[in-house]
Amino acid sequence: MKIIFLKLFMLFAISLYAKEEIAQKPFEELIIGYNHGFIKAMQKRKFNHLQEYLTQQIYYKTRVWIESFQANNYFMQSMLLEMKFEDLVVEQYSATFVTKEQWKYRYIDIRTNEVVKKPHLVDYKMKYFFVLLEDGTWKINHIKILDEKEEEIKE
Repeated sequence: MKIIFLKLFMLFAISLYAKEEIAQKPFEELIIGYNHGFIKAMQKRKFNHLQEYLTQQIYYKTRVWIESFQANNYFMQSMLLEMKFEDLVVEQYSATFVTKEQWKYRYIDIRTNEVVKKPHLVDYKMKYFFVLLEDGTWKINHIKILDEKEEEIKE
């Protein structure tokens, strides 16, 4: 009897873990998609694809931020090296997800093709805020840097 109870308990625990894993995946995909979309927007000066991941408010804020670099003739060459998903909290209409991310980037002046900021390795602890829209989809509504450590690296 104890063995049957133990097996049932183990199956229940595994099913709960699997449900948590499945529930986490859409948020992970939004974050990864946004970050790759951000890189693409910096490179190609095209932004519409970001609307898939962001609410209008954060979309416009991100677009203005990127365009301000481009207006000053700066090109950010960036690469996402690593991402770890840490703490997901899902409420009825909102959610938050904490990540640890490692990025490598440098800035280039487009007019002169000179490196204006040498390559840096940056470790971020980020918090992504999500909102559930009326159509049942989740989108990123806010992004906050919780911690940032930057170091210059050799090319």
